[in-house]
Amino acid sequence: MTEQGYPRSGSASSGLCRFLGALLLAGSLSCRSEPPVAKVGRLAIGKTEFERKLAEVSVGYQNYVNTPNGRKQFLDVLVREKLMLAAALDSDAQRSPIFRSEMERLQAEQEQTLREQKDFLVTRLWLEGLRQNGVINTGVGEARDYHRKHPLEVGVSHILTATSEEAQELEKNIRSGMSFAAAAKAHSLDFETAADGGRMAPAMYGEIIPDLEDVAFRMRVGDIGGPFKSKFGYHVIRKDFERKLAFEDCQDRVIRLLEKAKLDRHLQSLQAKFPVEVVDEQFR
Repeated sequence: MTEQGYPRSGSASSGLCRFLGALLLAGSLSCRSEPPVAKVGRLAIGKTEFERKLAEVSVGYQNYVNTPNGRKQFLDVLVREKLMLAAALDSDAQRSPIFRSEMERLQAEQEQTLREQKDFLVTRLWLEGLRQNGVINTGVGEARDYHRKHPLEVGVSHILTATSEEAQELEKNIRSGMSFAAAAKAHSLDFETAADGGRMAPAMYGEIIPDLEDVAFRMRVGDIGGPFKSKFGYHVIRKDFERKLAFEDCQDRVIRLLEKAKLDRHLQSLQAKFPVEVVDEQFR
């Protein structure tokens, strides 16, 4: 243990963000509305604050800080922090341009985070409403019917290029002996799969982009084909495997797949009410 106190989970207590956060929390309602554990000048350490910060202590120290002596020593740590805060509040630090600038930045970040959280919350509740109203809800029976028609999972590797000519040349070279994985690593514009030799995640019908889906399920294992055009560019693909899945092993997956398909159709129906306009010419 150091003189400064116990390691906390997360950033160090002396960090700027933590320090500014302490300034924002100084004199909080929680401290005013309950008997304080300790006072440092006009600042108080409330029981709620003490217990919350105690819970932030790293796991290796939890056993000790929950003993009577450990709790006393941890209070010393908080008193030291509060003493620093009291001195800071009594100084000219809050009137400095740096403080004002940092506070403006923090406030803007908090407002942006709040807007994003609000958008996420209202969207989640809207989706739950669609599910409850039966718009996207999918039952086990519907999922089982889908699985009867599409019980297979395929493994596909691909190379994404910007032009048909480049895809044709790569397919020709691969058929002549070039390693598919090496070609993907060197040439594919899909950097996420390129690092793994072009290997895509195993997919059921409905989980591959539509432009490649029928091709991938028609091909035989080991076949190489292309170029195939999609909205992303031109693809050379190789079918790596095909296997049949038991419904019990993919039930939740099929339900998610069908709910996504229903949501996509619902969103298309909304575009008459909420027309999409791409304003920036570079994206047209």
